[in-house]
Amino acid sequence: MNDEDEARLARIQRKTGWSASDALKEGVRLLCEKLSNAPTSTAWDVYAELDLGEGGNALGAASRSREAAREAIARKHKR
Repeated sequence: MNDEDEARLARIQRKTGWSASDALKEGVRLLCEKLSNAPTSTAWDVYAELDLGEGGNALGAASRSREAAREAIARKHKR
């Protein structure tokens, strides 16, 4: 531990009267409890909450990308 952590541990020991070992055990127990109660999000959960709108700049659906590319090229050459 660095000096700041040592000072925190010493303050905890003075306030509680616990040994360093007891204070660290309690800290580990509390962190485990906090982590087990924390909601977990999967990548899909995060993605599903994003507001992606109507599809951005796409000129056509991905399933018909070849046809859309041909149409875009044809429009460009008709100019």
